[in-house]
Formats: sequence, structure tokens, C-alpha cells
Amino acid sequence: MQQDMQISGKKQMRAGAHSASAARVGRPPAVSVQAIVAAAIELGLDTVTFKQIADRLGVAQATLYRHVHNRDELVRLAAFQITLARRLPDGEHEHWSALAERYAESLFEAFVGEPQLIAELLRGRLGPHAEVDILEQFVEALGEHGFTINESASLFHSLGMLTIGAASGAIGLNASLQNGEPWHRLMRTTLAERDEDELPHARAVLTNIAESSLLIDWRGALRALLAGIAVSRGEKLPVRAPRAARSS
Repeated sequence: MQQDMQISGKKQMRAGAHSASAARVGRPPAVSVQAIVAAAIELGLDTVTFKQIADRLGVAQATLYRHVHNRDELVRLAAFQITLARRLPDGEHEHWSALAERYAESLFEAFVGEPQLIAELLRGRLGPHAEVDILEQFVEALGEHGFTINESASLFHSLGMLTIGAASGAIGLNASLQNGEPWHRLMRTTLAERDEDELPHARAVLTNIAESSLLIDWRGALRALLAGIAVSRGEKLPVRAPRAARSS
């Protein structure tokens, strides 16, 4: 009799444990991948740590690792989400060059805003998943202005190469300022180390460049690119409004 009661008790314990396990499996997780990625973006991908994210979400770090295996994976997921969020502006009633210019500026701002994206790009970790969505929009939008698919794709990739190069330079300039070694100071030191009659052309150019202009002069190269495409199409670019008068 006692043995039967012990067996019955063990069965009930196993059944209770099974029910508790089933309940745990059925519960929604305390945190999701989306919440982790959102917190990482908000905190800044360049320096964010799992501890910071865990503190922000009010969970243990071990909980995060159940959803994201390491920091590299987290950055890739966040980069993917940032890129997907960068949609083309509505340019139905604009000249095609205005749409292209605003796309380039949005790409520039995305990379400068999250320098870690450049590092991920250099490591080959920013795949084509988000790029194909943007490319699809871009080709469709320029098709309405008479561009062929190949012409649209060529402009798309040209904008990417120009803008990513400009963003890399801006990130480097920002880093030099943050490190207390501004570009102008380093340039003056470099020129002072050389004889006064050396580098006359470089001195004439570099001493007349405002440091802040290094962040925006890339748009001159962008404008030249678009002007060349316009000429090849038998067009002329519309006069551009001053930056202060244009909406951001």
C-alpha cells in the first residue's frame, strides 16, 4: 500500500513537472530579438555592450544570448534594420536628380550616424538583403523618368561608391575631433615639419579649406556626377536651391 502511494506520488510529481515545463515553453519570451536590436540602435552600435542592453531592457545578459549569439551578430541585425528603414523619399513630382541627391544624402547620414556600419561593410558582413529592396525602389522610381534598368542600376551603384567614401572621410574627421587631434592642427604640424619652400601647391590648397567644409564638399562631387549623367541624356540639371533654404 505504501509502495503504491510512493509510485502514485512520483507520477504526480512527474506530471506536475511536465505541466510546469509545458507552461514555460508556452510562455512568451521576456525579451525579443526586435527589442534587443532596437535597444542597441538607441544606445549606439559603435560602443554598445550586452550589459548596457540588458540594463536597458531589465533582463539578465544570459537572456540576451538566447536570442543573439554575439555582438557581431547583433550589429549585423541592427545594420540590416537601419538599412531597411532608410526608404527612398517620395519624388514623384521632382526631377530625377533631386531624388538621386536625397537618396545619397540619406545613405551618407546612415553611415555617419552609425560608424560601425562602415566596419561591418569592410568585413563583408553587410549582405545584399536590404540593398535589393532599395535598389528595386530606385530602379522603379527612375524608370518613371525614362531611365532604363541598366542606367538606373549604374547610377545607384555610383551613388553608393561616392557616398560611402564621403562617409568614411567624415567619420575619420569626427573621430579626430573627438580624440582631441583636429585635422587642421595635424595639418599645420605636418607642414611645419617640412621646409617652407616645399609643397607650395598643397599649402595653397590645404590652408584655405575650412575644416567643417570637409563634411559637405562631397556634395559638389555628387552634383558633378549628376550633371554628367544629365548631359549624356541631353538635359541640364535644374538650379539647386541653397542648402539653408532646402528642407532637411
